[in-house]
This record gives sequence, structure tokens and C-alpha cells, in this order.
Amino acid sequence: MTAILPCRLQSVKRTNEISIFLDFSKAQDTIDNGLIISQLPNLYSSGSLTTLPGSIDAFKTASIFPVRNFNFHETTEIISIATDANDRKIYLLDGNTRSLYKMNNFNVWLNDSSQSITLLHEGISKTSTKLAYDWLTKNIYWTDEYYNWIAVQSTNDSDPSMFRVLVENGLSKPLAIAVDPLVGYLFWSEHDKTGKIERATLAGEERETIVTGAVWIPDMAVDTESKTIYWIDIKRNTVEKCDYDGNNRHVVRRSKFTSITMSGITVYKDLVCVTEYHSYLVTCLDKTTGDNKWMRYFRSRTPWAISVYDKTTQKIIDHSCNSLKCQHFCVNTPSGGKCMCKSGYKLASDKVTCQEEHYLFSKGLFIANKTDICMLDIRVITSLSHEPICLPLNRESVKLLATSAVDKRLYYTDSGFLYSYDFLSNKSSSLTRVGKISGLTFDWIENIVYWSDSKSISLYSVGSGIVNKVIDNVENPSYLTVCPYHKRLYWITSSTAGDRIVYASLDGSNITTVYTSVTKSGLSGLYYNVDTSRIFWIDNGEVKSVKNDGSDLQTYFTVNHDKELLVYKDYTLSTTTENELHSASLASRRIELTVELDGFGKLTGMAIFDPGLQKKQKGPCELNNGGCEHICLPKGTFRKCMCGFGYRLEVNGVNCSTDTMKNNFILTVDFTHKRMYQISTQSAVVSAVDVDKDYSPARAFVHHVTSEIYWSDYRNRQIKKMDLSGKNVTTILNLGSFTPFGIAIDYSTDLLYYAAVLSGLTSASFIGVVDPYTGYDRQIITDLAAAYEVVLYPSKGYLFYTDTGDAPYIGRSSMDGTFKEAIVATKIRQVNGLAIDYTSKRLYWSDGVQDVIEYCDFDGKNRHVLLKDEQAHIANLVVAGNFVYYTAINRQRVTKVNKNSGYKVHWMMDSHEYGRLESVDTHPGDVQPVNTDCLNKNGNCSSMCIPTLTGYICACADGMDMKDKFTCTQGDKRKPLTILRGLSYREEEVVSENNIPVQNLGGPRAVKAEDTSDATPVIAGSVLGAVVLIGIVVVLLFIYFKRRARIAYEEQIDTPNVKFANDSGISNAGFGDGNPEIRINS
Repeated sequence: MTAILPCRLQSVKRTNEISIFLDFSKAQDTIDNGLIISQLPNLYSSGSLTTLPGSIDAFKTASIFPVRNFNFHETTEIISIATDANDRKIYLLDGNTRSLYKMNNFNVWLNDSSQSITLLHEGISKTSTKLAYDWLTKNIYWTDEYYNWIAVQSTNDSDPSMFRVLVENGLSKPLAIAVDPLVGYLFWSEHDKTGKIERATLAGEERETIVTGAVWIPDMAVDTESKTIYWIDIKRNTVEKCDYDGNNRHVVRRSKFTSITMSGITVYKDLVCVTEYHSYLVTCLDKTTGDNKWMRYFRSRTPWAISVYDKTTQKIIDHSCNSLKCQHFCVNTPSGGKCMCKSGYKLASDKVTCQEEHYLFSKGLFIANKTDICMLDIRVITSLSHEPICLPLNRESVKLLATSAVDKRLYYTDSGFLYSYDFLSNKSSSLTRVGKISGLTFDWIENIVYWSDSKSISLYSVGSGIVNKVIDNVENPSYLTVCPYHKRLYWITSSTAGDRIVYASLDGSNITTVYTSVTKSGLSGLYYNVDTSRIFWIDNGEVKSVKNDGSDLQTYFTVNHDKELLVYKDYTLSTTTENELHSASLASRRIELTVELDGFGKLTGMAIFDPGLQKKQKGPCELNNGGCEHICLPKGTFRKCMCGFGYRLEVNGVNCSTDTMKNNFILTVDFTHKRMYQISTQSAVVSAVDVDKDYSPARAFVHHVTSEIYWSDYRNRQIKKMDLSGKNVTTILNLGSFTPFGIAIDYSTDLLYYAAVLSGLTSASFIGVVDPYTGYDRQIITDLAAAYEVVLYPSKGYLFYTDTGDAPYIGRSSMDGTFKEAIVATKIRQVNGLAIDYTSKRLYWSDGVQDVIEYCDFDGKNRHVLLKDEQAHIANLVVAGNFVYYTAINRQRVTKVNKNSGYKVHWMMDSHEYGRLESVDTHPGDVQPVNTDCLNKNGNCSSMCIPTLTGYICACADGMDMKDKFTCTQGDKRKPLTILRGLSYREEEVVSENNIPVQNLGGPRAVKAEDTSDATPVIAGSVLGAVVLIGIVVVLLFIYFKRRARIAYEEQIDTPNVKFANDSGISNAGFGDGNPEIRINS
């Protein structure tokens, strides 16, 4: 048998490149530490290693330093690096050949002529697999995301089989990995349903989840001195850290970009360095403050993996493995050394030597032709090349296979009989006559073999030897498969009406159709995948699957003419039965490898053998998430349910709920986690709004009267509303190819104004208005480049907006889009938020590049800086009373600022659970001065009443014409506002231009400012005026002394400014300080 495999790792040439022509000969004699970075190949360059000799903490002050490159074969992709500076070795994982290599006699100058590369392990999945190295015992660990396991291999032994799958039960897409040999801990990340970090001993035991609330962690590193884990989360756009118990978690730095593509991380002294592959950068940050200390730009190739090479980071201590005489290899755990055996062996009673479990592979693929049954190592599906092991059987017509991992047996049929082959005794036994069968499967929980023929489904009990017919009169059943945990049999049934997939209970009852093919004879290869509890099959050349109950139909990829199908972990194996197997990844959704079976002949059966797939019971969290609504944390054979941030666990210990706040809260949008949070303005308690996972809010506010939440959804390109509990969701507007961002409401009419950008571009944008009750929509400003924010002052008819094109500015227009002008167009970089102070009649804005909040009059004059928050990357803001609240990309909180003094007011703590916080709103907020003409009977307009600088106008939706100045030619007349708001009798407070409250009872009624003169007699008015004057003086004195005390307090708690280290010439760095594009692009 041969496999079609890519070429093996080989070096082509080594180049010694120095950035400046200086004599480094003396340095080469004394320096043997530095930074190692892999670069991926592209169309013009091969893959390579780049070394930067020297102490990394000195890079931040050095103006020049040497650089060395080692070029590999043109297709080599080094995706992970581990180092052993004490033994002068490094370990490289090549994604192209799916193999692990050892580079001997390494030095950072790459000038040792005895340097060599040897193969250590092959057959690893082609994913972002990571390495971790134990320099005390010389064991190397790696994650395999598609195989869903963590493996360990001794590097002391040249035997490539000296490895063991260490952890696999309950794993869900493991990715990052790190070890601390000094204390015996292993750490790794998982990123399936809930991103998390787990900890175990180096023997893979005593597992514990220490971090939840992560999303996608591709790499991590440990600081053994401070016992701290550092990691990158590319979905949260962060560098984060915590201690070994998961406590003291902090965000070191959050990127200003909505998407930053980091792939590698390493730690050295006070620095944490990351690779940003889309930016072609390596960036080193202060691991405490997150300040940018050093960066290097790679112009031609993409930096990917990164590692420190330094003896001082790999402290050598005495350990118990030194004294153990383990036959295979030893690992250090917190309680001491422990001998381990390679896969296929188990530890003997002496705890030192290893005994072979059986002569076959520990995890394998059985294949059969008519006369032979052979086993391949399961890693053949990821390019492992090896010789098969064939069973000592002499058969005539083998057909269909099934395995029992518990008692090490293979079931097969030959010439109408069912046979059992025992791995341990090496004997085959005839069990029962089965006739001409069409399907064979094994239930490892009940220890029963099921088979189908042309009319029925039968069983054989392995324990009792009893044969029974389960279902009779079945229409041509085939491809029988079983789901033992849900007690169901599945099969394909064929008739003149077409092919169907059906299931039944194990006793043959409750027959139910799962899937119906649109063609006859189109279904084949039915297979139950234990890991995902999904049923897979081939339908006319397409691989499809559903959940075990028939829901959630998925279509993956085409396998052409293949008819037979197996699923192992995240791989499918398919074949036409003619001499070759096709291996495909469910993640990449394509065929990745073809394995040729030279001379084997036509396949008549395939089966997978893996004891890890046939457990008597699944782990406590593996089946239906352990019954937990949100997060299930395994605790041995038990489990603990947890809730997401902002939720609380109900008394049943399973379900999660949220405590909806009615008043006195801030509403903020978490872009990273696609959530909204309420934060109490009194206690800072956080409560999540129960937003559906399919929604992606960008901006949101609470209607001050109806208490409904309105939001712009950037993924769905819609504007929506719902109640505070997250229920009764209504889509107000679909914008097609445009993405809505900023939204603002005119409380005169409840018309909703919004800013929209053409998706993927920043050269086409408009501001529109929509009636949230009818969906009538109208564009009012159309000639914009990139409008993201909009705010309103209806009583004056003002509309303020941002346009962040090539020449960013803040604009003002009438609310009908006329009289458009730029009021702020200088000394602004990236306006991320707008807010109006209705009391002081000021416009506030935030600049995310300059990290300032400024304000001015409505004409752009009297401009002032309220505050500067270094490195915050300020996002959005709102004015409420005497305070400004704002969010910032690099702050895990909502910050509160006195709008008069500019001092920060401490009111809530940072929370690492927050992602990138976007919009912010207060409820109840400041009362908006309304346009009283529009408030009063909608200005007699049949559709839209729009305030202007001189009063108001009536308008129609786009596509409709005006019949007269009040009436549209189409549509019904708009109902009164109180009816639209659903208020049968409710008191609303509205404010006219002079801030005089107006009470509306049962319907819209307005009192204009000029109609509010007092009719009280002059003498009475004078007396009342004197009393009021005395009261005012007392109040002013009180406010004066109170404010002095408050300012003193605010000065004490004001956070100091932090200087950000600039790197000239780099403008697209995720952690750089150039002009950021912090907008959300769909």
C-alpha cells in the first residue's frame, strides 16, 4: 500500500542577512539567545526561520541588530516552534507535511555546519496545531484540533511510535498549549461552543477548567517566574493573562481593530511578543501595562510562529523522573514523576515497564476485500506512511465490518455467516447465519450486533448468543448504523417512491423519517459520528449530516462518485471501493488527501477501531451539554453548570436567567460577544439582555417612553427593536447591501434616523429616516463617504452626523437633509461617537485616534477638550445629567466623567468578561426637546413629520409622492403617537425649546414656549420672585461647596496619563499607534 504524500521537510539554503554592515563576529562568540520567528511561504518566497540574536528586552532600545534567515523548501509551513536552549535543539511543526521535526545543533546565528533536521513524528492534522516542550524530561506535547486530542512524545527516543494520546475525552477543538515543567502543569485552550482554558498535570490527569468566557485562543505561553499564563484571543482581539488557577485575569491589551489576526505569542522577562500575520508584524508589549515597546515589520513573508530561545527561561532543577527507570518515558507531575507507555501499551503492575495490549494499532482503520482484512494506523488519513497489519484469516467472501473496542473484537460476515475475530487470542469464531446482508453495526453499550437484509433488521446478543428479529417487512434497508446513547437505529430505506433515512428505537418501535432524497438510489454511506452525535451520509455525491433527531441539516462538500463513508473525529473517509480512499476535513470542507491502496483490490468493508469512541457512558458534559443551558464544567464523573456573563443560575442548577432592569441603567453593546448589557447606575451590577445568537448589534438605545430597545444589526444589515427582556423582536428595516450603524430617535414623532455605509466600502454612505411603526423609509442625505453616527435636536430641527472619509468632519443639517454644512473639520482623526447635551446646548464627540472627548456649540464654535484618555481608543459616548459616559476599546468598563470638570468618577470596576464595548445609552436619559408642531397631531402630516430649522415639513417614503403639502398619495394616515406607542393612558414628559415640561394625557398636545406667560398679578409675582431668589442663592452656595468637595475627590481618583510608544512608519499594526480603522465591517 502506498499513500500520496507531500514531500518531506528539507532545507534549501541558509542566508546570513545583516540589516547594516557591521562586525558581529565578537557577538557571535558571546550571544546565543534571541527570538525565533517562522515565516510562511508565498508565491514568491519559500518558508523560512528568522532569528534575531540577542536579549529581547534590549531590542526596544537598540537601533540596529543582526537578523538571520534559514530558508526551507518552498512549500514548508512552520506553524509552531518549541525550543531547548540547554541542548541546542528546536522543534518545528510543518503544516504542509503534517509532521514534527527536530533541528539539532542549533544556534541563533544559524552558522553551525553540523546543524541537521530529523523527522520526529508524522500524521498530524493540517491545522493550527501548537507545540509545548518540557525541557526537564525532553517530552514534547501538541494539540490536534481535528483529531480532538492532545499527544505527548519522548524526544529522547528515535522510535517514531514513542508517543501517546494523552487527553481526548471531552475535548472540543483543542488549539493552544503550554507547559510549566517546574510545577508539572499542562495548559490548553478549546474553542468549540464555549472558549475555555483547561489545566491538567503533565500526565493529563486532574483536569480542571480555569478560564471561561474566551472565544478563540490560537496560542498561549507561560511565565514560569510569576506563574502566569498569557494568551491571544483573536475573536476578542486581546492579549490576556491570569495565574495558574485562572484567578487575577486581566486584559493586557485590546486591539483597536475589529479583527486582528494574531497567531503566536511568547514571553520574555517584562515583555510579551505576538505575531500579527495579516499586518506582517511582530509586536512586543509591556506585559503589565500593554504599552507597545518594540515591533518589526516583515515585508515579503507572513510571520506566524514565535518563540524565545534563551537558557535563562528554561531553568534546570532536580526532579524525580531522573531516578525512575521508566521503560518508555517519564513525566513530572505536581506529586512526582510518573512512567508512561506509548500508545498500544499499558503500564505493568511495577509501574515502570510497559505491556503490549494487542499486536494491532491502538487506533486504526480496518479495510477488507473479499479474502483479506487489514488494519491501517488511523493517522493514514493525515498522511502517515506505514505498512498495514493484515489479520491471519483465510476467507472467501468478506463483506461489511464492525468493531468492539471494549473486548477487542472485529465482527464481519463471510458467505452468509457472522464471525467474530478476537485481537487478543488471535482466533475467529462463527456466531450465526445472517444470509445476504445489507448493513452491519455494533451497539457497544448493550453488546449487541445488528444487521439488515433485504426485508428485515435482526440482532445477535454477544452475551447470551440469542438471535432476534427486530423489525420485519422493511423496504430494502441498508447502511445500518446505531446511536447507543440515544437508543436508536438508523438506516436507509429504498422504494419506488425514493430513498429515505429513517430511525427507530432499539426494539423496532417509533419508526420516524429523518431525511428524504429528491432522487431515487441517491443515498449511501450512512454513518453515526459519536463525537458530534450527528448522522452523516452521501446524497448524490454530496456529504450531508443532521443531528440525531433529524434537525440542523448541513451540506459539506462533494465526493464525486464515492458511495461508502466513515467519519472519524473531524474527518470523513470516502471511497468508490476501487483502490483508494479520500480523506476530507469537515472544517475546511474539502478533500485534502488521497490514499492509494495498490494491489488491494475492491473494498468490501471498512470500520474504525478506537476505544475512545466506544465508552459505556459519555462524560458528564459530552451529551446534550450535560443538561446545562450555558456552560458545563466537568468535575470528574460529575458536572457543574455555569452561566454566561450577566446571567444567574436558577435554583434548579441548570437553567440561566437574567434580571431585567426597568430604570436607572446604562445599556451598552458588546460587539465581540454579540451581546447587550444593562449596568445599574446605582450599584454597577451587570445584567445581560437575552439577545439571540443570530443577532449582531452595533449601536443600541432604549426608548425613554416605551422602554423598548432599538438597535442596528451589522451582520443582518437591519434595524430592529425588542423589549427589555429580549422578546418580541421586530425588524423595522432591511437595508440590503448597506450596513446601519448610528441610530437616533426623534421623540416628537418616534421617527428613527440612521447612518448607513455600503458594506465593504467607505465611499458610499447615506443618512435615512424610517417610521418604526410602518417601515416607511426615506433617504435624506445621500452624498456621504462614510457616515457612522447621527444625533438629533428636534426642537431646533438640527441633525448632526459624522463623515469619516478621506477628509473627516462633523456635519450639521436640517433634519430633512437641507442646509448641510461642516461645523468641525480640523484637528479630528476618527470621530467614533456623537452626543448632545440638551441642557447646556453643546455637541460632544469622541476621537479614537487622539483619545479625546471634545465639545463645542452647535455651530462648531467654542471648541474645548473635556478629557484625554491615553491608549483608551475611545469609542462611543452619551451625556446624562452632569456626566458623560463613554466606552473605549482598551477599557473593560464604561467610564464616567464629570462634564464640567473633566474628572473621571469611579463607579464600576473593570471586567475581563467584556469584549469590545461599542455604543452606550442611559435610561432614563436626558429629556430631548421636541418639535411641538410635529408632536401635535403629527403636524397634520399623513406620513412623516420632519422638523426643520424653520419649523417642519411633511414628507413621504421614497417611491411615494406628495398629494399636497400634508398628504402622501399612498398609505394610510399615521395613527396618533400614543396609540402607536401602545399607551392607553400614560403620562409622558416632553420638553419644548425652553425646556418647559409639557404634560400629554391620552394624546399628543403641545404648549408652545410663547404661550407659557404667567397670568399671576404683578405684586404676587414680585413676592414669589423674592422667595425664589433667596432659594436660588442658598442652592448656589450649597452647590459651590459640594462641587469643591467633589472636585477634590475626583482629582484624587483621576487615572494618570500613560505615554504610548510610537513606531514610525507602521500604520496598519493591530497594536500600533497609527490611524486606526475601528469600524465594524460586515
